[in-house]
Amino acid sequence: MQIRFLGLFLIALCSLFTLISSPIGITAKALDVIAVYDCEGTACSQVTLTWDNDNKQFRVQNDSDRRVRIDVTTFAGDSTIHVEPQKSQYLLVKTFNGPYRANYE
Repeated sequence: MQIRFLGLFLIALCSLFTLISSPIGITAKALDVIAVYDCEGTACSQVTLTWDNDNKQFRVQNDSDRRVRIDVTTFAGDSTIHVEPQKSQYLLVKTFNGPYRANYE
């Protein structure tokens, strides 16, 4: 009886650790799945954020004619990149929390 309880406890503990260590819907997965990331800001209609499975990084594509600032929040703080018009660039982080922000400069 005690061994069965210990086994169930360990399974529950591992499941809890998995939930805590990966933010829902925002972590990069090794699967080739198209994901939609929420965006806030003035440039959301012209900016696309995708996961590049080959480089294991998030790629930002700026399809506008203006420079765009991309901000994301991580557990360690904030990360910002600037993407020139009609160019793409990779985020400096592998995971982020909440929506990303895309604003014209």
